[in-house]
Amino acid sequence: MTLQIASLTLVGTLVASQPAHAVTQMSRVSGQVIEDGTNTPVADARVFVVLDDERAAPDSSPPEVLSDRVGRYQFDMLTPGRYHIAAQKDGFAPPMDPSTMQIFEVAAGQVLDGLTVSLRRGGAFAGRVLDPQRQPIANVGVTALLKRLNRSDQPYGVASSGPPLLMPSGQGQTNDLGEFRIFGLWPGEYVIVATAQSQFGGAPTQPVAATTTTATYFPGTADVSAAQPVAVQSDETVSDLIIPLVSVPAFKISGVVVDGAGAPVANAMVMLMGGRRGTDLLLSLVGGPPLMSQSDAGGRFILDDVPAGAYTLRADAGFGGAFGFTDTFGIDIDGTPRGDPSRPRPAREPGTIEVTVDNADVSNLRIVVAGSQ
Repeated sequence: MTLQIASLTLVGTLVASQPAHAVTQMSRVSGQVIEDGTNTPVADARVFVVLDDERAAPDSSPPEVLSDRVGRYQFDMLTPGRYHIAAQKDGFAPPMDPSTMQIFEVAAGQVLDGLTVSLRRGGAFAGRVLDPQRQPIANVGVTALLKRLNRSDQPYGVASSGPPLLMPSGQGQTNDLGEFRIFGLWPGEYVIVATAQSQFGGAPTQPVAATTTTATYFPGTADVSAAQPVAVQSDETVSDLIIPLVSVPAFKISGVVVDGAGAPVANAMVMLMGGRRGTDLLLSLVGGPPLMSQSDAGGRFILDDVPAGAYTLRADAGFGGAFGFTDTFGIDIDGTPRGDPSRPRPAREPGTIEVTVDNADVSNLRIVVAGSQ
């Protein structure tokens, strides 16, 4: 934070020392948003630009405007530079990443008109999710995972390898009839996964031999390698997809949260996420929200309904900041998330441990947090 403040102070000093005529002239860019293949104007599309400069502030919001009723858009105050431009609207496939977006460049004071931005109609999946008794179930999250990103729009031209779970690309939720619909998808092959809502932890509510539903892949398997990919084209709806949730044995994870001196920490939030840190943890996000619990007066916590598997467990004694995990990963050309070899693996955050549930309850865990309130 000190370095950032110093940099801002230096910039302010330099600008203040320049003569009035050295103030940067802003540029103007305008054009039209059209539907790919038909050239039909697209109204009310969100058009945005991203500066093609690694030095740009990562937390700054990209400039954006809405297209009018004939698809026209205009940016009046752009700083000179090289930009990526794209548009987004419900029902159309969203842009994947800046490297796939159209690029333009403007000089100081330049007026650039006639820049056309195309949107492609997205595909959709529709179907139902059933509970283990084959009854419709509501409030189940359903995610479409793009099996392969192909920038030449030929997703079937390359043989797949490795596990098919790659990139979350669309989400939906079942209604009271168990029905879901996921739309705005790029053409390609997808793995579809359904996950029932997790419970906020606390005292045990299930018998020892309890079972729980787990992330279930179409057509009805808990094993991602056995999932059946489903293909979709632009402006196509693939319907009647039925996903019966799989029931598996449930186990418990318990332990105690302590501070650096070994004293119990009460009211600490404890979160369990599927997968270990790195790309496994990234992909586990599609498995639904993490299991959460809160330590009692003696620092003890318990998490129920945990299927067998590898997990990352974190406790946090504070309530003022974000509660999550920090890690580094990259996405290669076929869409596979991988660890970034150019960066060192971040140190494990305080209060974070890795846990394996191997068909038995796990107890007596000890999580040391940095501090408490």
